[in-house]
Amino acid sequence: MLTHSCRSLRYQVLIFGYLCSVVTEKLQTIFGAADAPVLHKNAEYGFVIRSLKPESGAFRLLFTEGLSARPQPVDEKNQGHERIELYFLLPEYWDFSKKNWPVYWLNRIAQVPQKNNTWFGVGDTLPAGNPPENIDENLKCTYFILSEPMALHNQLNRNLLVDAGFQMLAVIPIFAKEFAFKTQNSHKALFQIFADKKIDETVDIFRQPVARKKFMGLF
Repeated sequence: MLTHSCRSLRYQVLIFGYLCSVVTEKLQTIFGAADAPVLHKNAEYGFVIRSLKPESGAFRLLFTEGLSARPQPVDEKNQGHERIELYFLLPEYWDFSKKNWPVYWLNRIAQVPQKNNTWFGVGDTLPAGNPPENIDENLKCTYFILSEPMALHNQLNRNLLVDAGFQMLAVIPIFAKEFAFKTQNSHKALFQIFADKKIDETVDIFRQPVARKKFMGLF
C-alpha cells in the first residue's frame, strides 16, 4: 500500500506531466508547429525549456514548461496569473549554438519563484546577474522585465488561454536606463513608451534604449 507521501508524490508527478502536455500541445495547436524540442531540463525545480518554430517561420518561441504546475499566491492586480509559463520571442534565424544566452537566462529566471519563495507578476524586473551584466555583445541590456504578450497578444492573451490552465508572460531584455525609468515611474509608463516606439517582446539585438531619466521634469 502506498504511503501518504508516496501517493502525494505520484499525484504531483501525474499533474506535472499533464500540465506539461497541455502547455506544449496548446502552443503547437496555436502556432501550427510540429515539434518543440527540449533544450534544457531543470530537474531541481521541475521544468524544461523548449524551442518552437511556427509553420510560418516568422519567429522562434523559447518557453518554459512545468512552472504552471505550481500555482502562485498572486496579489489582486495579478489575478489570472496563478499558473504561468515564461517565454522569449526570438527572431526566426536565431542559432542557439552561437547565442545560447536566452536558454541560460530563462533557466535562471524561471528558478526564482521557488528558489526565493516568491512569485512573478506583470512588470516585475530582474537583474542579469549580481552585479548586472550585458546579456549580449550587441544587446547591452542588463535587466529583464515581465510583460503580457504584445506581439503575440492575438495568440497568447489570457482570454484565449483561460481554458488551458496556464498563462504566458514574456521576458523582455531592458537597459539600465529603462530599468531606472521604470523604478522612478512605473512599469505601465515604460510599457507606454514601448508602445509609442513600436517595441514589443521580440528580442532585437540592435535595439537602443528608449527611456531616460527625467531632467527638470523633461525627457
